[in-house]
Amino acid sequence: MTRMPGVEWVAHVETDPIRALESFVTGWFPAERPEVGEGTSGADGLGDMPAALTALHRFAGARPALHEFHHPLWTRPERASGPLGDRLVFANENQAGWDWSVPWPPHATDKADPPVWLTFDPRLPDPETIVEEEPLSRFLLQFTLFGASGAAPYQAWTNVVPTERLAPLGDMLRPVPLSPFLPTFTAERFFVAPGLLAQISSGEGEATVAFGALRRETLTPLREHPFPWRRFDG
Repeated sequence: MTRMPGVEWVAHVETDPIRALESFVTGWFPAERPEVGEGTSGADGLGDMPAALTALHRFAGARPALHEFHHPLWTRPERASGPLGDRLVFANENQAGWDWSVPWPPHATDKADPPVWLTFDPRLPDPETIVEEEPLSRFLLQFTLFGASGAAPYQAWTNVVPTERLAPLGDMLRPVPLSPFLPTFTAERFFVAPGLLAQISSGEGEATVAFGALRRETLTPLREHPFPWRRFDG
């Protein structure tokens, strides 16, 4: 039996998010192809992409599952324009209701870790664009955790519960120090345990939790918690 991926990478989120991203990806997704070098997968000619995006494409070169999330990471980022200027689009919502991009070409004053733009209805002539709370390196970790959780082979989802009923989960889950993902919608916070991802969306004293696991038995301890399950694969 393969070793369960650990959570040591969480310690690097604050200081080196690209290292945290690599550690999570290589632990959670076994390589299906030979590892590639510093080039990108399917992004030829864009070798001067920001370091975090280049790294994620390099990881995806050996792990095509990273391109198969519910909200897909594009195999080839594309140039576009928008209200905030020219941009490089690298992912979108599954029904193309919005996409994510970074300023393009890189500005001389821009940091190596640029802001991420979320653009709604990008096909409109004047779409609405907001700036994500996290810079690219930390955003890509959010994006990958969200995608990996949704794509996990075993799932458990609760109905709405009072937030105080989540307290026992603190003994088994480690929080990931990132701001909420998709704050305009579900504002998911991420928590992890070996082989287990959890997303908690809460507000006004209520919450929902979604778990994704690599093995069915990883969900078994959750039976001890009397949550109203909408789905439980354990």
